[in-house]
Formats: sequence, C-alpha cells, structure tokens
Amino acid sequence: MPVAVKSSPVLLESGQSLSMEIAWRRIGQGPLKVLLLHALTGGVHPDGPKGWWGPLFAEDAPLAADRVTVWAPNLPGSCYGSTGPAQDEPFPPLTPRDMAEGLAAWIEAEDLRFDAVAGGSLGGMVALELALRVPERVGALGVIGTGGRSDAWLLGHNHVQRRILQEPALPDDRAVALARHAAMLTFRTAKSLNGRFGGEDIRPWLDHHGAALADRFTRASYLALLAAWDAHDLGRGRGGLEAALRNLHCPLHVLGIDSDQLFVPDLILELAEAALAAGADVRLDWLRTPHGHDAFLMEWAQVAVWLDGLLEERGA
Repeated sequence: MPVAVKSSPVLLESGQSLSMEIAWRRIGQGPLKVLLLHALTGGVHPDGPKGWWGPLFAEDAPLAADRVTVWAPNLPGSCYGSTGPAQDEPFPPLTPRDMAEGLAAWIEAEDLRFDAVAGGSLGGMVALELALRVPERVGALGVIGTGGRSDAWLLGHNHVQRRILQEPALPDDRAVALARHAAMLTFRTAKSLNGRFGGEDIRPWLDHHGAALADRFTRASYLALLAAWDAHDLGRGRGGLEAALRNLHCPLHVLGIDSDQLFVPDLILELAEAALAAGADVRLDWLRTPHGHDAFLMEWAQVAVWLDGLLEERGA
C-alpha cells in the first residue's frame, strides 16, 4: 500500500498556498537510490505485470530489485493518493514547479537523497524543476520525451482535450473517455497505428482506452494535470532556459523520441542545446521508433539501454 506524508503549506506560483500530501511506494532493496516520476495518468505502481514500466523491473533489468531501490510518488494533482482536486470543489492551479515544491517538501522531510531522478513526459517536466529545487539531493537527472517548455502545438492538443472535459452536458466517465480518444491519437503516430490496424477498425481500440481511463481516473485530476503540462516553462522567471540550466549541478541525460508528435524533436534539441550552452554535463540520445510519444512505454530494449547509462553514471 502507498504511504502518504503531508507537508507544511507550499507557496504556489499562483500566490496561493497548499498543504500537499504525497503518496509514494518504495520498491526493491538495491544500493542505487532512484526517484521515478510518472507521466500524465500514471501512479505509484510502475512495477509488476500491470505497471507502466513493469519490464524494466524484471530480473536483470535496469530497475531490478537487487540493483536499485526506487521511490515512486504520485504527483500532486493526481488522484492516486496525493493531494488533488475533488470534483466541483475549488482547487488551485498547479504547475510542474509547484509539483516539484511539494515533492521537495516530502524529500526534505524524509531526508532522502537520490543517485538518479528520472521521469517521462509530465514526470520529466517535474524532474527538471526538482533538480533545480533540491540540487544537493539529485545525483543525476534523466528526462524522456520532455523539453524545457510547452509550445503552441502541444497546448493546442491539450486544449482539445480540455474542451471535451469542460463540456457540462457530458457525464464524468464519458468526458474522460472522449478526451482520452483525442489524446491517444497524439500519443502515437499515423505510421504506428496504420502498421497495427491496417484496414481494420481502430474505433474499438480507442473505446477500450477511453473506458479504461474513465474507470481509474477523475475528470478533475485530468483537467488539473493538463493545466500543469500547459504551464511547463523551466525558464519562466529565471531569465530564460539557458539561464535556468546554469543552476543544474548534476549530469543531464535527455532521451528524445524521433517520432514524437507532442514534444517534437526541435523542443528536445532546444533543451539539450540550452543545457550545453549553460555549461551543464548533458547527453542527448534518441528513441528510434515509429510509435511517437508513448514509445517510452513500449520500446523496452531501447529505454533499458538509456536507463543503464543513467544509472551507470552514479554506480561507477
């Protein structure tokens, strides 16, 4: 069962304050300490047959129980035990920076230090912010499918989902399912889906993923985390991206996805080049795949090689 720890009030970027309860699990008992941050609708169960990174926890895999100890928190704003919105009740807007503040309060309260912090997509955004917030507690940083900011293209995709979720005529389960339909088409590519379905009907597949998310995720958390994704800008209030990255004091491993339709390759290059210009120790690698943004949840062999490189940074 997840453990929940409540922090003292955190000052948010909006000027409001919020006491954040962080739900988390600890997995494994290996010598390397890893903080693993989930994507949009993930949670505290990355391991196991149904875990979102399950194959990477297998014996002889990078996150095998005898090699690493993993801390897997639920991001604030989500609905798997950490502080998040309740339907039809006021809840302050959260940014990835706010989420990092909440996690930092938990990390400092527990006096945790990590050999590596890793996250994909939204988790990568929060990981970048966290490495700037508690630099002395992060040995190496790995981000997947994440740039230094969200752009107009990404915001446009999210806005389609938001408008569906905000439609008052739709019941919660239907709104979440339909928004997920739109999301799935941005998480993959035409080449990926045409290769899988050919001339077959894709609609049952979309219906399945929509219904599955509606069964486990709330409308309010979906809206809150989309808004956080939209607000991602590591350089905001810090003089820009390069200036922000001058305060990064650990090696940065960036894994871009060459077919990503959300964090497109130009945004990944922008992050890596800004880190290089800032004097950071940065390494850029690419997932070569037809599957788009969700490839980091599919291309296990390539992700494992990258993750081994991140962990070897600290295990050497």
